Amino acid sequence: MAVTEPGPVLLTARGITVAFGRFLAVAAVDFEVREGELHALVGPNGAGKSTFLNVLGGQILQTAGEIEFLGRPLGRTTPHRRARIGIGRSFQLTSVIAGFSCLENVVLAVEARHGMLGMLRARPRGEDAQRARELLDLVGLGSRAEVPADELGHGQQKQLEVAMALGRGPRILLLDEPTSGLTEHERQSLGGLLQRVAGRSTIVMAEHDVEFVRRVATRVTAFNLGRKIAEGSPDQVFEDPTVKEVFLRGAAAVA
Repeated sequence: MAVTEPGPVLLTARGITVAFGRFLAVAAVDFEVREGELHALVGPNGAGKSTFLNVLGGQILQTAGEIEFLGRPLGRTTPHRRARIGIGRSFQLTSVIAGFSCLENVVLAVEARHGMLGMLRARPRGEDAQRARELLDLVGLGSRAEVPADELGHGQQKQLEVAMALGRGPRILLLDEPTSGLTEHERQSLGGLLQRVAGRSTIVMAEHDVEFVRRVATRVTAFNLGRKIAEGSPDQVFEDPTVKEVFLRGAAAVA
């Protein structure tokens, strides 16, 4: 595991509810994230895990409840504002800039820390380029810095996206289905990467791959029908009778 003893609480959510008309996508969920955790949100399709992740990132505003980050209420702050204060986000579909090198993609992300003026500079400052190279080294793409991002395989594009998400130096990094579309070998590589990243930026990820979560997560929250049904270590959660029943029903429905 990336961290054996998590640090202080970074983010707290109380009573989070998301309603679309009469449908409750998330129902009165309490949630806490501690520094250094690699915290996975799991559950069958439609369980509410991705919706809840979107609430944390500000892509969806809750109908009820409150979120505090570093002790301060987030209220109805936008995703851009949350990124500025330390909540980073990477999505299920890759969003690298085609035609730009890996290094240029990460430099743009690093420069975003400086606001619009930083983005408009004709050439990146040396410290930003150096920071970008360090992030590429961290995710295992140091030797591919000058390669156009669209020439990377899907797995390496995921690695690049993690480097880009780290560009602003987030305290918490939110990931949506990071293993989606990856081969088993790519999943192994991504698992090691996320464990390294958790040493510097706490991770909360919505993920469907149970074995991947068992291998890399330090804490797990299980959802079903918008409700939190279990929370604890991977072994505690996946051995929980209610969680077992929910996942078996989900597997039977898919079959």
